[in-house]
Amino acid sequence: MRTRAVALASEDLVEDVAAAELVRSKSAVAAVVAGFFAAAGAHADVLLGPVTLLVAGIGTGGRVFDGRLRQPGLGAKRPRGFVSEEVPIASRVALSTSVAAATVALAYDRRTTLTAAARAGARAAAAANAPERSRLLERVAEVGPAALTESSFVRPLLHLASPSEGGLLTPADFVAATDVVLAAEERSIRGTMTFEPPWSDLEGEPVAPGGERHAVCAVDAAGVYAALAYERIGSGLDVPALGLVAPLGATPVRRGTPRVRPGQRLPAPAALAVLCDEANAPCEVTAMLQETPRAKKTQLSVARAAGRWVVATRR
Repeated sequence: MRTRAVALASEDLVEDVAAAELVRSKSAVAAVVAGFFAAAGAHADVLLGPVTLLVAGIGTGGRVFDGRLRQPGLGAKRPRGFVSEEVPIASRVALSTSVAAATVALAYDRRTTLTAAARAGARAAAAANAPERSRLLERVAEVGPAALTESSFVRPLLHLASPSEGGLLTPADFVAATDVVLAAEERSIRGTMTFEPPWSDLEGEPVAPGGERHAVCAVDAAGVYAALAYERIGSGLDVPALGLVAPLGATPVRRGTPRVRPGQRLPAPAALAVLCDEANAPCEVTAMLQETPRAKKTQLSVARAAGRWVVATRR
């Protein structure tokens, strides 16, 4: 069937939700964000993981919305640091900015709001029999990133990963991030321009046991191309009060060595790209998923062919 708008994802549920949102809002950005929230509702280990969102359109250039993890410890003095190699799991808990990045991306797009996307996640969480996660995502739908600054969200994480538990999380870490948007990297490949996240070629650490890297891509009839990379983090710190798993990307403070600056972004692979034609107009969006023990390397591609019809491929 010929179409001018398509969504494609590495998970079936994500693709279904993204496609439905694309029909509803006509927005590729809203489609990939809704797909992400569907994954975040269905799985405990997605919402607090790293996210990278790449968007490019005709005449607008490329933007990246940075939802990677950040090193915790804002507003706190440097701890004495650990001496032995063994450290508590709480010391490795990092902080997510995925919701902030998704919210800002939708604000740039202006064709929809976070409400519908986050409610898709709440429904997915309810279907997965995860009432705590569903309530949190419903609250995100109501108030946006501010939901992750409320005591009902902050207290359970501080209880498990604050300095008193050997962790680094402080109340100051939960202030909603605003510095999540930057210009995409422009690269010339065989004479044509490509938009990519600045960290697109990062190899990154292997996924944790049980972890998976995923992506969702979309193109809309207005010529906007969007791709979002997210991760099922696998092993982490269970937060039963939220129905979530917290990621373990932070660097513990060790005695005698400089600490990683609190608030610093932590590396996360995101092999996303928007390719342009000879006139430097976007014509294809791709996502390359790294091979994991549970999945072979996969490439998702959504391209506009002759006549402006869109073709989606998975290989």
